[in-house]
Amino acid sequence: MAKITIAGDAVVVTSALKLEDIKTVEKYRPQALVLMEEEEPIFAICTTKGAGSINENGASFGRETHDADKFASITMIDIAGKSSEEIKEKVADELGSAIINLNKLEAALPAVLEEIAADKALVMSNITIAQ
Repeated sequence: MAKITIAGDAVVVTSALKLEDIKTVEKYRPQALVLMEEEEPIFAICTTKGAGSINENGASFGRETHDADKFASITMIDIAGKSSEEIKEKVADELGSAIINLNKLEAALPAVLEEIAADKALVMSNITIAQ
């Protein structure tokens, strides 16, 4: 489940997925990164360069956490001069639906990653290198 951390004037969205895992799904099953509703795309995840961004249409992850987990993260700065309660309210209003949709995709993607790993292992087992 994605987390939102407010530190100083920054809002950091940390995914439950590693940045490398998102890149893997992007490479082998890009359609799995799109949340559909009645055959219409409503939200998508991708990777990008830079700090990334998130809004009601999707999340672009460009960085990873600085710990061993290497979770995908987005850092935004736009909350200066507000009280703690106002900051939480603003973040909930602006990012609430995006976080809900991000969590839905994050719940589905571990199974996709397992599928990709199994498919790749099968392909690798069929490759022979001649002497």
